[in-house]
Amino acid sequence: MKIDKNRKNISKKMQGFTLLELIVVVAIIGIMTSVGLASLSSSRRQIALKTAQDEVTSAIKLAQSYALQGKIPSSGDIACAYGFEFLDNDINSEYQIFYYRKVGGICDTSDKREIERNNLKNGVSLTSPFSSSSVYFNMPSADMIPNSGIVLTLDSSKTITISSSGLVTKN
Repeated sequence: MKIDKNRKNISKKMQGFTLLELIVVVAIIGIMTSVGLASLSSSRRQIALKTAQDEVTSAIKLAQSYALQGKIPSSGDIACAYGFEFLDNDINSEYQIFYYRKVGGICDTSDKREIERNNLKNGVSLTSPFSSSSVYFNMPSADMIPNSGIVLTLDSSKTITISSSGLVTKN
């Protein structure tokens, strides 16, 4: 019987955690939470950049597709080329798809007509120079002008390359 009494006393002393143990557990949980939140923030930024890269690539391919199809603008104008460009303004995230009109059988590259204008979301912007951010495709062959190819860089990490043959790739 004496042994049972000692067991009850030992089990009463072993119940609960010390203050030091609780502080250590709370500190570990805090560190794990902060690492998880930092990782989540980084992932969100990468997703925003990837989304913007996909959006710009799609817009360039849409302009190219319009040129290949010989799309007739809704205004009834006769188009001779379709293009894509980032607009040179303070935002650095605004872009447009446009076309050039054919006037008297000649492609008038001074008469640019906007089809649609959009902004990149989530603070993503173009970081490459604006002088090389405009490209257009002649109709009906969709030959690219300038024919040297260009590279667009979004937030210094994601690039979109348009080769001289008009192939659009993402890196």
